[in-house]
Amino acid sequence: MKNKVVTLLLLVISWLTLPASAQLEQSVRLEFKVNQSLEEYFDVTPLDEDGLLVTQRKEEYFKKEKWTFYRFDNLLKQRWMSEFTLEDQLHPIKSYHNQHFLYWLLQETDTDKVMVLRLDLQNGETETFKGDLHTRADIVHFKVLGNVAFIGGYHNSRPMVMAFSFFDKSVKALPFLYTTNTEISNLELDEQQNQLHVLLYTTKRGDCHFSIKTYSYEGKLVKTTAMPFENDNGLITGKILPLDESSSLIVGNYAQGCTQYSQGLYFSRIKDAEPEGFQWVDFSKLENFFNYLKPKRKQRVVEKISKQKEEGKEPKFRYRMLVHDIIKNGEEFILVAEVYYPVYKSGNMYYGGGRSNIHREYDAFRYTHAIVCGFDKSGKLLWDNCFALENVENIELLPMVQVTRRDGLLVLAYPKEEKIHTEVIERSRVVREKEIHELKTAVEGEKIVDSEQGVLAAWYDRFFVAYGYQKVGGEKWASGSRDVFYVNKLSYDPNAPRPDAKEEAKKEN
Repeated sequence: MKNKVVTLLLLVISWLTLPASAQLEQSVRLEFKVNQSLEEYFDVTPLDEDGLLVTQRKEEYFKKEKWTFYRFDNLLKQRWMSEFTLEDQLHPIKSYHNQHFLYWLLQETDTDKVMVLRLDLQNGETETFKGDLHTRADIVHFKVLGNVAFIGGYHNSRPMVMAFSFFDKSVKALPFLYTTNTEISNLELDEQQNQLHVLLYTTKRGDCHFSIKTYSYEGKLVKTTAMPFENDNGLITGKILPLDESSSLIVGNYAQGCTQYSQGLYFSRIKDAEPEGFQWVDFSKLENFFNYLKPKRKQRVVEKISKQKEEGKEPKFRYRMLVHDIIKNGEEFILVAEVYYPVYKSGNMYYGGGRSNIHREYDAFRYTHAIVCGFDKSGKLLWDNCFALENVENIELLPMVQVTRRDGLLVLAYPKEEKIHTEVIERSRVVREKEIHELKTAVEGEKIVDSEQGVLAAWYDRFFVAYGYQKVGGEKWASGSRDVFYVNKLSYDPNAPRPDAKEEAKKEN
């Protein structure tokens, strides 16, 4: 088995040590050869200080898929490799991982049958669990707690969450969820209390409600927390951070009225199923929210808001917002949220209350900026900052801005084509303005010919991992360019000189 591993890696991976650059250090690069004649996909799962996992899914004969898992430590040295052949008629839906396992939820074509593939991250051993949902559902959420998979989705436009036990392969629906006009905002796990939180958004007769139903590991309803609807402010999303046995923090975005357009952020504690100390922070109360705008445009917006307040009117905002998971940073907590809008192939855009055409074909999501906020255990907002995203688009609505920490500073970064854009902040202060860094190959004279689907993820400590597909070539490659899936380990040094960063930024714009 060991010989087989070594032979395969020599064929598909080159492990390359890169020279350090000025601000963004590219220390190690992995490359997997991509065969354009086959259906082939790669996924990367960062595992904090334990390293990362690369999953290769490749079409085999008779339309079977062979999955190969490569486990690396945080120096990107290989620890093990494992293989799994997917049965006919199964296709992947969602994945989830914790400290010990990676899980893939797979569904059989045109049936209610599902299978969960569990990969042991320590040794690469795989195990499968088959079950039957007993009803056709559009699956949206997938989380695993212990030996129970919670599968959330919709049947006949009504929400449902199924608990699938790996022990006896039983599947049962969680109670008190199958109601009309209700959406599942999120599934949140509390591993300390061994519980599942189902966050629900309900509209009925012009009213909207946000609630949290908490279930035990066995699938019994433990409590229902009704979130407030105050002064026409209604919650849209929520992220829960458990603090102790009886209390949690919840943060997210809210709207005025029953819409999905954000008016601002909220912060609160939940103690014994009761929310307390609620803070409503509309965007005009954030010190740096409008910093993504050009100076003259920002001045006009701020003056308009000031005039509205002088007239006794509350400013109205209509932003679409993607809220990230909460980051713990010492005694503080950090919330990152990105503002975006959909773009359509006709070239017309739907933004806020602007023009809409239901016949237009959707093309992508465009991001304008991210807000970064710090708050304490009581839910009190401490500071805020802003990071502009310039013409960034993605087909899927996924988090683009990633955050790492170094020397008490926060490094904000996002990918665009083969470049990484960074900014460094210290709470509400910008320490280093935007810089643009090119991803490089490891061979002198070689260059990136084309790049697509580039992803950046915060890894551990001060490190990022960048990955995606590239076409690379140069004088030293007699056969011409080659297609690769790359994985780059990156770290940013805020103390390094920035020679031409501003000039590069001007050229990019």
